[in-house]
Amino acid sequence: MDAASLTLLSGLLHILCIQPVLCNGCHQVRQGCCVQCNPGYLLSKKCGRCIPCPVTGYTDKPNDKPFCQHCQRCEGIFHYVERCTPTRNAACTCMPGMRCTDDKCSQCETDRCSAGEELVGQNCNECPPGTFNTGAEHTCKAWKDCSALGGIIVTNGSRTSDVVCGEYNTKVTQSPGASEVPTTTTRVRLLSGPSPVGNHLQVIYIVVSAAAVLLLAVICVLCRQELTARIKQVFQRIKQAEEEESCECRSPVQEGGEESQPMTLEA
Repeated sequence: MDAASLTLLSGLLHILCIQPVLCNGCHQVRQGCCVQCNPGYLLSKKCGRCIPCPVTGYTDKPNDKPFCQHCQRCEGIFHYVERCTPTRNAACTCMPGMRCTDDKCSQCETDRCSAGEELVGQNCNECPPGTFNTGAEHTCKAWKDCSALGGIIVTNGSRTSDVVCGEYNTKVTQSPGASEVPTTTTRVRLLSGPSPVGNHLQVIYIVVSAAAVLLLAVICVLCRQELTARIKQVFQRIKQAEEEESCECRSPVQEGGEESQPMTLEA
């Protein structure tokens, strides 16, 4: 057998020896031993075999570790975006009303952004031009349209405040002297459009009115029950008095239960 045949035979034997190891999750073989496992496996020995990660663990790249990384758990204020797999960690997000503080969502905070910002996804972005947020809302709102209110802009809006609208009020006054020049006075009257504060006051007014009506209804029911009870007592007393009066009008019963004998004259 020539040298070429020996080399080919040696190569075939080497492949036959290594193939079962590679098929067992092994990523790299050295001198017939597995020294590195595929993602999703752990190495049980230095020259051993690769074992799949448990359901609570994962490995996301080839490794020679005798353990798997622990899967992240999304509990409490966290919700699952992706479940853990043998080759990928779980992905979490925050419950509604809260947002993640970093890319890994290791912590949550309330989703209310600072003044001049609005929540877009999980991030706080600046209000677009022409809108504002005082910090009390989740989204930015458009500035008031002063022309639609029949006024002019008195104060420009910003990302944190609304436009202030107003209108000119011109008054001409004549001095007592005929030769005096009339005096013109111009004032600006502010115009108020719909605002969140007004809406909140309206809601409070409705709630207070409903509570007052409910309280009045409860008082009326209690008064009616008290009046009914008193009327019943009066009727019972009248009935009792009538019964006592009827008893007094009857003839008295004789003592001993004996009937009276008629009187006779002795002979």
